[in-house]
Amino acid sequence: MFPWILKLLRRKPRRAPGPDLATAPEEPMPSERASSTRPANAQAWIGVDLDGTLAEATPWQGMTHIGPPVPLMLRRVRLWLEKGLRVKIVTARAGDPEGLAATQAWLKIHGLPELEVTDKKDFGMIELWDDRAIQVVQNTGVCFLGTSYFARPKAPILPDEIADRTFILVGSESKGASPGTKHSA
Repeated sequence: MFPWILKLLRRKPRRAPGPDLATAPEEPMPSERASSTRPANAQAWIGVDLDGTLAEATPWQGMTHIGPPVPLMLRRVRLWLEKGLRVKIVTARAGDPEGLAATQAWLKIHGLPELEVTDKKDFGMIELWDDRAIQVVQNTGVCFLGTSYFARPKAPILPDEIADRTFILVGSESKGASPGTKHSA
């Protein structure tokens, strides 16, 4: 292979500095998409996955090893908490006492308060930030597929979905489809 290609592939991409969330324009607080679908006594919360989202995904080294924080997500969670939003950490580790303790210790080490750590969704969850999620449009089964390999589901999609375009191809707006266009049979 050409040496200059190898050099390009080996080079770590420079990350552009992200927006300063503290001085960014005020965004609306997240709200439920269909309030009638949850019991009135369910308190709203934002779910944040741990491994691969709030903490870097690293090779498995046991229940107590958690990777270093992802700076952008750490900043987001801190801002949400400052704004009074309720945040829960959603992780499979919560199903094991050792994993639960390790998660709580990790949060404390990285300057976060003692947040609820769970491995379950409930009626109060209004959003889930997760590196493995595929978003589906409520009540339709229509999913968002990105043009990147990483934005595609790993599970097979139905054979007729390609022909019928029962998905929204994110990033395809410039190719004739208007933003938010729903493709379905």
